[in-house]
Amino acid sequence: MNIYEVHKANPDVFTQLTLKNQLFCYYECPQKEKIIQLYSNHNQITFTLSGQRKLHHGDKQWTLTQEKGFLVKRGAFFQEITDDYSDWVVLVLYLKDDYLKKVFEEFRPHFALQNLPKVAIDMIQSFTLNDKIRNSCQSLLPYFSQPHLLPDSIFEGKFKELLFNLLVHPENKQILAYINQIVDDYTIPIWEVMESNYAYDLKISEYAEIANRSTSTFKRDFVKHYQTSPGKWLTAKRLEKATLLLETSQKPISDITFECGFKNVSHFSKIFKNKYDLSPTEYREQHR
Repeated sequence: MNIYEVHKANPDVFTQLTLKNQLFCYYECPQKEKIIQLYSNHNQITFTLSGQRKLHHGDKQWTLTQEKGFLVKRGAFFQEITDDYSDWVVLVLYLKDDYLKKVFEEFRPHFALQNLPKVAIDMIQSFTLNDKIRNSCQSLLPYFSQPHLLPDSIFEGKFKELLFNLLVHPENKQILAYINQIVDDYTIPIWEVMESNYAYDLKISEYAEIANRSTSTFKRDFVKHYQTSPGKWLTAKRLEKATLLLETSQKPISDITFECGFKNVSHFSKIFKNKYDLSPTEYREQHR
């Protein structure tokens, strides 16, 4: 599920403003399922205003609360309701590369760009909040109730102030380094996208969006790097993870199916048996 497209298509649920083709949403999360798979083809900055949610990517987990802000890069992840089932009110800013570059260049002289840390490979990164950042965030909220009365120039000024305060904070250099990388037209390596996201049930076109490439360019770059097609590589990689979980964990087959990116248990069992001449259950019994 492309969370950006879901937000954009449902303004009655996700109160939103647009600014020069950027989408900003302020809403109470309507999630009902305990855990759902999502992906985004845009970078997003997320501020929790109340409640909390958990995000999972790979073997890592983050709890989104009011104490920190979060940068969620392009990619797939699982979103989980916490055990207390608290409501989650959130402000999400979707930032497209071209506009982000423009704002960054406007403020470049004010950023400390020397000795930036190496950009972390983690898809989700927290950042520190202070009073200036919190106040800038809160100043945006009243305009969501009457977006048609708001001149773009006013809201843009407030958004720029928020982004500026976030990036000049000395404890947020990791976020500054990542955005500086985008401004320098950094191309995400195919291996970085695939190794981080293979265990999610996505279409090839959706992997291409995460990689910021057209589908045809993505396929060409993929074959150049892996010497095989995306479909064959994904099946082999997911089976590799599934066999490891069958051998080393007591997780139910349904959980392994979900965690390895297969559509359903029947689909997983069929592909697994074609490869190993055993059902997942039989394989587990033999390799205990």
